[in-house]
Amino acid sequence: MEQNRFQFNMDQIGRKISAFRKEQNMTQMELADKLGISFQAVSNWERGNTMPDISKLPELAEIFHVTTDELLGEASGLVRSAAKGEMEQYMAENPVTVEEFTQAAPLLPPDQAEAGFEKLTEQTPHLSLSDLEDILPHIGRGVVDELALKYADSPDWKDLDEIAPFVSGHVLEQIAEKLVAQGKNIEDIVPFLSAECVTRMALMYMEASEWGKLEDIAPFLNRQVLEQIADRLAETEQYGRLEDFFPFLADETRARLAQRAYEEKGINGVEDFMPFLSGEMRQSIAQKEFDKNGLRGLEDIAPFLDRGYLNGLAKEAIEKDGIKAISPIAPFLDREMLTRLVREKYL
Repeated sequence: MEQNRFQFNMDQIGRKISAFRKEQNMTQMELADKLGISFQAVSNWERGNTMPDISKLPELAEIFHVTTDELLGEASGLVRSAAKGEMEQYMAENPVTVEEFTQAAPLLPPDQAEAGFEKLTEQTPHLSLSDLEDILPHIGRGVVDELALKYADSPDWKDLDEIAPFVSGHVLEQIAEKLVAQGKNIEDIVPFLSAECVTRMALMYMEASEWGKLEDIAPFLNRQVLEQIADRLAETEQYGRLEDFFPFLADETRARLAQRAYEEKGINGVEDFMPFLSGEMRQSIAQKEFDKNGLRGLEDIAPFLDRGYLNGLAKEAIEKDGIKAISPIAPFLDREMLTRLVREKYL
């Protein structure tokens, strides 16, 4: 949200550094030598890619024979005060906005950034996590961890993914365990958790029968855990829910569960699984259904079966029960084959 304005100020200060350097008839290398840094750092400043450390601004101003205010241009009062070493006094006397602190944070050493952040949160205690997203990379991990723990217990817990990359792994795992225990969804922070933690959280969800939340994190689960979930659903005959996990299961597991579903629920129990089964498994189930109930049981799964295989079943059905037997799957049969069969048998 503040990114465009911050980028504008970096560009502006970079242009000023470049202009002042040229006024002094100084190369980037010469300026870098005076500051004790690499010329690449100077180049990045002038191109607006990075900002000088706040401690370098007075040195730059002295080298260019200008004031820090001239160097900073339209920078905020907080940035100006930080450049003069007066940030603490400025924040004590002036309310500081999130926008202003976001602009200043990249320039500050970590200790000043943390002190400023503490003041900011005192002045504005109900900051949203999206407000803080651009500040957190510039403050210490310990402060971020405390903040994450605080927000995990607040109505803003759903936005924790916005700061998750900056939170210590063990703290994020602690938060995940707390959220799962409360029946909350950890989908958004799962990419930042270890594989071991994700497995542990999945087992907690499974014990609580939180199938919807398990589905949300299924892409991050290993095959072993997914099989446990799938087997539990099959054991409790929740085949409707099992469908949601089929895309993440191994082929052999899909085949085993589809076979079980067919045995327990018949063709209606496997209809939704068909898109995820191999052609061989689809045909195996279709053949069993055909042997039991003829073609009428294949109507709903016919779109997933090979046309050549269906043509063969149709021939067999016509020989046994006449032309009417193929009506359930007629739209999926080869027209030329049907015409030829009708001519041979009835004309």
